[in-house]
Amino acid sequence: MAQVEPIWRIERTGIEPVPTKERGGSLREVFWIWFGANIAVLGVVLGAVAMAYGLSLWQGVLVTIAGAFSFALVGALAVPGARLGIPTLTIARATFGVYGNLLPTAVAWLNLVGWEVIILVTATYAFEGALGAAWAGAGTRLLLVVAFLTVLLLAFAAALLGYRAVARMQQIFSYVFGVLTLPVFAFLLPRIDWPALLRLPPAPWLGGVLPALSVVVAGTGLSWVTAASDYTRYLPHATPGRKVAAAVTWGAILPVTLLMLLGVLISHTLPDLASAANPIALIGAALPSWMAVPYLAAAVGGLVTELALATYSSGLSLLAAGIRLPRYKTILVDATLAIAGSLYLLFWAQNFTGPFISFLTLVAGLLAPWAGVFWVDTARRLRHGFQAQDLYRGKVSGYGRVRWRALTAYLLGVLVSLLLTASPMFTGPLAKGMFRDSSLGYLVGMAVSVGLAALLPDRTMQPARTSANSEV
Repeated sequence: MAQVEPIWRIERTGIEPVPTKERGGSLREVFWIWFGANIAVLGVVLGAVAMAYGLSLWQGVLVTIAGAFSFALVGALAVPGARLGIPTLTIARATFGVYGNLLPTAVAWLNLVGWEVIILVTATYAFEGALGAAWAGAGTRLLLVVAFLTVLLLAFAAALLGYRAVARMQQIFSYVFGVLTLPVFAFLLPRIDWPALLRLPPAPWLGGVLPALSVVVAGTGLSWVTAASDYTRYLPHATPGRKVAAAVTWGAILPVTLLMLLGVLISHTLPDLASAANPIALIGAALPSWMAVPYLAAAVGGLVTELALATYSSGLSLLAAGIRLPRYKTILVDATLAIAGSLYLLFWAQNFTGPFISFLTLVAGLLAPWAGVFWVDTARRLRHGFQAQDLYRGKVSGYGRVRWRALTAYLLGVLVSLLLTASPMFTGPLAKGMFRDSSLGYLVGMAVSVGLAALLPDRTMQPARTSANSEV
């Protein structure tokens, strides 16, 4: 029978295979991990950003629902974690080679650190608003500092302790702050200008719908593909793959879809939501004063759960890159970088939406091709088997130094993505026509990488023992 580690003990397991005796996770636990990571108010902002592309109401609903189903890819990539008991980016050594995996691992780490900064800033604004509503007259800078330190402590403490603490926090926060979100829905829905929403004209598909969809996908499932197996590696090896994928997919889809739909519906009532420097405060201003504290508390809770997940996976990314530190010490490295980036945005840049959209656009061009190549290769290898111990130890004899077919497919996909990317921070030379005002380039780059990975099979792939149950 599997032994479950105490919640308040620092997790010692890094990227090595989780021993069979410790694999006491459950599908219910996985569901709440992903539910908690997606109850953040950023989903409301993302829905409003989609509507900023000039969509009609039915197009906005279609885009948010279709975009949320990008978590199906995360669900599919979570299955190897249950089979092998190791994190996503360690599994990716089989795809790209032990050394070839370093570049995509660095990209994944930068993506997660970027999300840490964005979420930490947003949560700090929300908590500052809650403190200001509760203690009117307190100094704004003082409240900002107190809010920042509190959010930092909650999220990074859970990530420092490890998987069990993160899993328990996600479940509790999902219950508490999910319930607190309901009154916000109940108050905002009657204020929606339904006649005006229903009269919105449809946007062109190439110039409006697809660009909006690409932003939603970049801000939902695509952002999490490199962390898919990090939270299924504690499941028993025999857990059916379809149930693993379903727990991840539906745990994420349900909350993020509802929040994005709310953003779609209130986008006409709050026309500045998609471009606000502090969207959390803008939504709060539309609520009565008695609801401000519950709303902001719910916003903080949802963001803290998302931040804890990003931080935990970011630490595993550093280990997969070959950094020789205990897992819990990688959290301290991430905390230092996230603090520096957050302080800059909070006290100097004082802007949110511009950096947020630019970040999503650029990182999507690096992540989407990776997800395509990894998905194609992993689907093949699940039929042949993995050598989990070799992946953990980084043995080049098992998977080679560099898998050039996979790495070439990835790099060409990234090149195409960047050539077609248009963002406030960077615009590629081919970002013209329908690519001029959109982030569609990463979808084309992903298609290129998937096609190349499928057409260039790895002939060195041989049936191998799957040491998912190996003891470390």
